Amino acid sequence: MPSIEVVDSGHVDRSDSAFPTAVRLDNGDLVCGYSMGGGAHVSGGTHCSRSTDDGHTWSYQGAILEATTEPLFTNHLRLSLTGNGTILAYGQRDHKQESDGKLVRRECEPVVCRSTDGGRSWSAPQLIPFQMPGPYEISDSIVVTDDGRWLAPAGTFHNGRYGERVVLHESADQGATWTTMHTVFEDAEAKVGYLEQKVTEYQPGRLLATAWIQDYEADTDLKNRYSFSDDGGRTWDGPHSTGIQGQTMTPIGLGDDRFLVLYNRRFGEQSVQMCLVRAAGATWETEFEGTMYDGRSQLELTAAVSSQEQIGLIRFGYPTAVRLDGETFLATHWCEEEGKCGIRWTRLRVS
Repeated sequence: MPSIEVVDSGHVDRSDSAFPTAVRLDNGDLVCGYSMGGGAHVSGGTHCSRSTDDGHTWSYQGAILEATTEPLFTNHLRLSLTGNGTILAYGQRDHKQESDGKLVRRECEPVVCRSTDGGRSWSAPQLIPFQMPGPYEISDSIVVTDDGRWLAPAGTFHNGRYGERVVLHESADQGATWTTMHTVFEDAEAKVGYLEQKVTEYQPGRLLATAWIQDYEADTDLKNRYSFSDDGGRTWDGPHSTGIQGQTMTPIGLGDDRFLVLYNRRFGEQSVQMCLVRAAGATWETEFEGTMYDGRSQLELTAAVSSQEQIGLIRFGYPTAVRLDGETFLATHWCEEEGKCGIRWTRLRVS
């Protein structure tokens, strides 16, 4: 029977950090990037840690992009790896101002930083000229495709509505220009939003995208949806329902139509769930599901708690994973434990 075993777990960082992504370098080192400051509310910049023993222990490496104070720019960036070993740190830099004692977003800039020495030093941020107005929700890394293109995922965040449109901005020249934009998710009637989208190329030219769904009018969550692309992200078939009531769903290709899928269960017993899935076209079949992280809390999906209020109650999230070998994966997510917000790693064995 297909199964996933939790082998071990520990911490990457506990410095009020959140939203981790990790890459594995050719020499076997792991580099994990994460926002530092404010936990999930992100009041600082992006930093990284390194592991030289397959993720068992971690040491702080340094800042990728610091926050600034005059003016106040915060940022949170996600890591990916190119074919020549360059690490890309992509995400949003937010310019905020105080209003009634609270910080509110005024500007949002998509940026990418690069490291050509394994994450030990980083370039200044390069602004990506998006072809749609901001502000944005950037919740995934740049996808470096098999044919060498860079695809930068982003969703709209207009008037408090996340993900009315989710797109991929494409660069065919390693980030020098971004001349093309492809739509992944968009509701023609603008009744639902596609949040915290994730995109993966699981075979050359074939991509899978997933999203957490919010019903604007009912102010509640719907079941996660997904779409496939067979032409390198240019056109998409879907969206289709996963049948899963979850949030922040991340797929990792295992070969053919099989995927390791991590997602946040927010209603009932809260947890990070791990699944083995077969998906093709409009068919999504979950072959195994188990708990990767126990949130030790419970929340019921009722009209008494709106979707936006529920977001404010979140104490863990953003699970992603990187393959270590044929059957072993290192997953990371953020969580608040003993009053501290930090990054936890979990080693998974897939059989």
